Amino acid sequence: MGILFRRPKRVAVVEWGDGELRCAVPTRGAVTTVTFPLTAPPEEQAFEVSRRLQELARRRVLSAPLCVVLPSSACTFKLLKVPVTNGETREQVWKNEAAQQLGLPLAEIETAFAEQPDGVLAVVCRKSFLHTYLAPFTQSDLPIRWVVPSIVGLWVTAAASVGSESLALLELRRSRNRLTHATLAVGKSSGLRLVHSIALNGVGIDWLADELRRALALYHRAFGESVNRLLLVGELRGLTDDERRLLQQLPLPLEELPLPEEGNTVCERVLVALTATVANNPTLLSFPPPQPEPELVWRRVGERLVGATIVLMLVGFFVAIAMSIQVQALRTEMNSLRQVIAQQRRELNRFQSQNYREEVRGLEQIWKQVNDQRNDPLEILYWVSKTLPTSVWVTEVAFLRNGQVVLRGSSLSPSAVTEAARSLSEVQVMRGVPLFTEVLTNYVNTRTEGERTLVDFQLTAWLRERAERRQRQVLRP
Repeated sequence: MGILFRRPKRVAVVEWGDGELRCAVPTRGAVTTVTFPLTAPPEEQAFEVSRRLQELARRRVLSAPLCVVLPSSACTFKLLKVPVTNGETREQVWKNEAAQQLGLPLAEIETAFAEQPDGVLAVVCRKSFLHTYLAPFTQSDLPIRWVVPSIVGLWVTAAASVGSESLALLELRRSRNRLTHATLAVGKSSGLRLVHSIALNGVGIDWLADELRRALALYHRAFGESVNRLLLVGELRGLTDDERRLLQQLPLPLEELPLPEEGNTVCERVLVALTATVANNPTLLSFPPPQPEPELVWRRVGERLVGATIVLMLVGFFVAIAMSIQVQALRTEMNSLRQVIAQQRRELNRFQSQNYREEVRGLEQIWKQVNDQRNDPLEILYWVSKTLPTSVWVTEVAFLRNGQVVLRGSSLSPSAVTEAARSLSEVQVMRGVPLFTEVLTNYVNTRTEGERTLVDFQLTAWLRERAERRQRQVLRP
């Protein structure tokens, strides 16, 4: 799990120089390259680079961990033979040894180290150049994690594709018209042993060939090994006539360094290769990432505080408006509640002045009417269907206003009609209260259908006492 957390999956690589700003940015499943030409004079290009980087940062293009590539010509490389020391004083011993062997003051240089099987590879860069080169990145507040010399990253890329044989890597830097710098890195896949930087200040191509041959001879004399392969960073078909004449003078045939296909130029393809190299080797030799200047940090803190204060003021303003609206709504609701309470108090006072006994008696009467099952037609039908004998069936039921219930139907015999009338008069509901106070038989007629004899009847039942005088006549509903 620790390896997964230490190794970043996405790395952006940025390099500027030779009048261009080049970027390799990871996208979904690929790497996108872009080159911005710098139109400002050389002494003002840092401001243009800073503006470009700030624009990319605002667009969230450079949000991944950032690797800044240093030009190899700005660095001095030295393989140190130092004794083994403990971890606390080891780096300080290396710094003192590098400053002593190079003859440079320790306060004016920045150093980076990488342990090799043959010693410690020290890379030295002047702080003035490093500060100028990294100033646009520091001002843009980008997440820089690595500051890697170009030849070091290219060497790791080349060493991953070869075996244990000795290897030489040649990096040529050119302007629009001519070569400006050459860097030769020699070593084995286990470690980089020799890095020779050659500045071409208008000298001829033959002098460069002599320098390369002397560097290869120095490597053979120092380590007792000859170089087996010589790789060139770039494309052989894109070389000029002078560069081709240089290659013919070298003791080894020149091969192309395998680079990814993404990118339109050699410089862009180099940055694409470095994205994978840095992601797979997070402990790559690197100068310490720059820290923002205290004044810049405090200025950014001030800007963020001002922005946060403005945001808080706006939020407070809207919250105050919302609270005032809420308070006004609560006041309106409280006034309406006060009016309701005052009205209820008036009703209560009026109710207290009336006769409680009459009110209670009226409520009891209403409750009795509501609770009386005889006022529910469905309840009456339930008791009628439950009480009638099986030989009697009702075909028509009528409910009249005066509490009369008229039942018409048929039966198998007159005795069944008599039994039905008697059963209905004995039905009791509500704790002994009879369902019908009186049940009368209006008529019983016998008729014949085929071979069967049926008896048609009509019964009249009263749910409550009759107010009129009892009569035996038949009441039609």
